[in-house]
Amino acid sequence: MLKPTRLLLVALLALPLTGLGGCGKRGPLKPLRQPLPQAVGQAALSQKGDALLLGWDAPRANQDGSSLSDLKGFAVYKIDYEPAKGCPECRIPQQLWRQVDLAGPADDQSQRYYLWDNAVDEDSGYRYRIVPLTRAGGTGAETLLHRPLLPAPPAPPAPAARALAHQVELRWSAAEVQDAARQSGGSWLGVNLYRCDAGAYYGPRPLNSSPITADLYRDSRVQNGQCYQYALRSVVQYGEQIVESRLGTATEACPQLPQGL
Repeated sequence: MLKPTRLLLVALLALPLTGLGGCGKRGPLKPLRQPLPQAVGQAALSQKGDALLLGWDAPRANQDGSSLSDLKGFAVYKIDYEPAKGCPECRIPQQLWRQVDLAGPADDQSQRYYLWDNAVDEDSGYRYRIVPLTRAGGTGAETLLHRPLLPAPPAPPAPAARALAHQVELRWSAAEVQDAARQSGGSWLGVNLYRCDAGAYYGPRPLNSSPITADLYRDSRVQNGQCYQYALRSVVQYGEQIVESRLGTATEACPQLPQGL
């Protein structure tokens, strides 16, 4: 006959392991945490005339390096600040200013996005926060941009346009534009040339990749039979800030094949 102490030992050995200290207990299943997008790319904040222009590229991947396939859009926040005090000490924008949805499929991050801000005042500074959003409700890494709004330099006069076959030749007085820019107290860097289809709106990007200091530009990216409008913006540097003027007066040109061809 087994003694009581041996009976107790046998009983303990017979207990299932899951009953000892709760080691084998399972709680409710938790979903895996979804990866979050990286910050937007090539973010820029520029002044064109009396407005500020935000531009950025969509992120290409998540923060863990995995493929980004559920990007929904972007939330953009805005605050103003006093330029004399500087922005390193200004607040993080918390007030939603704009929400931008994807312009294409969720897996197409090749689009560049732009936002114009015309609700700005001279001698004030503005700070923006751009946050990628996912369809699952996640938020990606933020991007912060800031700059003051400065007085815009004078707008250049309309360029003279000469329509040719497959080309438009544009001329202006670089010396005249430069003199006007210098009177505004800035350092003249050149002009930017903008084009749009006749009756349409100008896009945010100029035809040229860097400011033009010459007085001639030949536009060969045109189609015969199509009419175009051209206008200039003067580009001036004030200290560390680069500012474009308002758009100058537009001129129109309609390239055509020579008659008889």
